[in-house]
Amino acid sequence: MHWTFEKVFWGAKAGLDMRSVKAFLAEGYYRLPCTLFEGYYRSVSRPGDHDDLYCRINKPFPDALLAQKPEGPFALHFSGGYDSSLLAKLYDSEEVDYIHFVGPESAKARVLAATLKGRLHEIVMTPEVFIQEAEEVLPQLREPYAYHDVVFAYIASKKAKELGHSLVLTGDGGDPVFGGYNVGVDSAEAADIWKTLEPNRLLGLKTFQPLMHVVLETWSKATLSPEERTPEKLFLRGYFRELGMPEEIVLQKKVPWAGSVGMRSDPRVVSHMRTMVDESDHRWIKEFCFAEQPKIGLLFRQYGLVKWLEANYGKPLDKAEVQELTEQVHRLNAIDQAQARQEASKARLRGLLPPVLLQPLRNVRRRLRKR
Repeated sequence: MHWTFEKVFWGAKAGLDMRSVKAFLAEGYYRLPCTLFEGYYRSVSRPGDHDDLYCRINKPFPDALLAQKPEGPFALHFSGGYDSSLLAKLYDSEEVDYIHFVGPESAKARVLAATLKGRLHEIVMTPEVFIQEAEEVLPQLREPYAYHDVVFAYIASKKAKELGHSLVLTGDGGDPVFGGYNVGVDSAEAADIWKTLEPNRLLGLKTFQPLMHVVLETWSKATLSPEERTPEKLFLRGYFRELGMPEEIVLQKKVPWAGSVGMRSDPRVVSHMRTMVDESDHRWIKEFCFAEQPKIGLLFRQYGLVKWLEANYGKPLDKAEVQELTEQVHRLNAIDQAQARQEASKARLRGLLPPVLLQPLRNVRRRLRKR
């Protein structure tokens, strides 16, 4: 059984869509069907036998995962966290290679790997390697990606290809199923599915993300209690004990994948990203103002967007083009700030007036506008 997600694009590019650019920088994604270009759109399809699964299961969990077990060799991006550990335990065989980045989760990953038949391969990430691979992969993506993890996934999949694999599995999708949260509006926009899909497409590898099957999230929403669907993934703790998993895996805490926090704060990586943004013709992206400053990943998003724009929007830009883009940003900032002030004024009014008076005031305002 194999299915995946695929992006489909259509339309004619007619300049940058500044709303989408701002959304990407602020939130890490922009809503379907938008892209970063006006007049150019996207959707997401599910090629393969995704829907055939329903004919092969009696209950969604764990049958849906067991029915998706691949035949033959594959590589698994293996952090040692809940989701990759679940797939490692259910899909283990002598033909599997587990690819792991040395970091905060290594101790528990090694404990679990010692109980498995497959082989554990450890990768030591350095700032120099991160920068080199980021410079290689980011311009080639079909759309810019918001988080550092895409570089880790690219390196891990390179290792999988080096080991002779054509199929890569990941635990992407476990957060909405077992943790009750996700990035983006739905699975088609969720950041985590594309961090592996896009690098693997570039490398000519197939990607399989069994936890992304829609039946699993539907099952969790209908079956698990709110207390079980939290970042602590309490349901999985109980299930792991049924499987006889090591206590280091059962009682672990949710942490960022594969040490990406270290690269996020490393002085050499930070300095490189800032230099690339500041010296680019697309440094105009720094002019965006946000109602709330993004807490995580803004510098990487700026850096990744610059590398992507340099490859996909055209370079070099002349002074007039840079000035026009900068002015577009300033105009959008002014519109958003005016709207924010208007909303704040409405909120203050709602706080001062009792609800019974608000509707008559609205009616008066509508009549005045019609005159």
